[in-house]
Amino acid sequence: MKRVLHVVNRMGYGGIETFLMNVYRNVNKNKIQFDFAVHTHIPGDYDEEIKQMGGNIYYFTSRRKNIIKYYNDWKKFLKENSNKYVAIHMHVSSLSTITPIVLSKRYKIKNRIIHAHSTLQEGKIHEFLNTKNKKRVNKYTTKLLACSKTAGDYVFGNNEYKIVNNGIDIEKFKFDKNKRKEIRKKFDIRDNETVYINIGRLIELKNQKYLLNIFKEIYNKDKLSKLFIIGKGELKSVLENKINELNLKEQVILLENRNDISDILQGMDIFILPSLYEGLPIVAIEAQSSGLKCFISKNVTQEVKVTDLVEFIDINNDYRDVAKQIMKNKNYVRENKESKELLNFDIKNVSKYLVNEIYLR
Repeated sequence: MKRVLHVVNRMGYGGIETFLMNVYRNVNKNKIQFDFAVHTHIPGDYDEEIKQMGGNIYYFTSRRKNIIKYYNDWKKFLKENSNKYVAIHMHVSSLSTITPIVLSKRYKIKNRIIHAHSTLQEGKIHEFLNTKNKKRVNKYTTKLLACSKTAGDYVFGNNEYKIVNNGIDIEKFKFDKNKRKEIRKKFDIRDNETVYINIGRLIELKNQKYLLNIFKEIYNKDKLSKLFIIGKGELKSVLENKINELNLKEQVILLENRNDISDILQGMDIFILPSLYEGLPIVAIEAQSSGLKCFISKNVTQEVKVTDLVEFIDINNDYRDVAKQIMKNKNYVRENKESKELLNFDIKNVSKYLVNEIYLR
């Protein structure tokens, strides 16, 4: 059995982490196993499942807390453990650090992969380091991957990379009328109510304050409306205050991260993602796979449109105009959508490609 080391910030319910778990669940664990290096000492949402499947989790000091200890932690770990791994797979939003990959070359890990998942990383230091590391990344890696062309171009520039779709279990997300009834009953949603949903961390990037303005306008026009926001993050109290200010406490349901998103989506009607920027958000693929009408920020890569369920919204526009655009479509007839592009996100195919063409080749 071969082992691969994935490098991430933390194994919580984020897009990158969910993608990795989708892959992990679909690989032959007698053939290959995953371990995870995380830059926190706080347990993640997926930690127990990883251990149950035979994976290990190694906790490292974040470079933001102590850059010297970060370097020394990696050096010590790879010196002692590099012989266990056929590949190291580092997942990034930018090339602000490539230290684990640099050291893994020194300690002779055969396959060294960096995987781009974002289209922007704010801050002058990030931009400086990203630009600097673009010029030397090929010296240390054996393969560059990206979730989309937009993400690959941003992180890697002119360096050659391969696109690997953020795979999902398409069958699991297919629209199910019986499951829809169960979910709506569970959350006390009436048949004549229209339910909007947003899924993502509660951070500035996800732009949920703007979403609340959109929903307030929708609710003013249609009192049979509710909004679910699923996620956790630093802006939770800010959003709670805004919900109270807008008198939407009964209409907006804030839920923390969940492991039943495929079920929750069955009970919803319209998916809204007004992000400031993103690579290729896996939740948007999940929403399309479940047959939801989707309204997605133009700042998200256009590659996210893998069915005709997607309409793009301009988040620079007045929220009232965006609300009007969304409400025009609230009565669409929901059905399962299939397309060649959507089938390209089938996790079984993505997992086979990663194992056979990236890790073991």
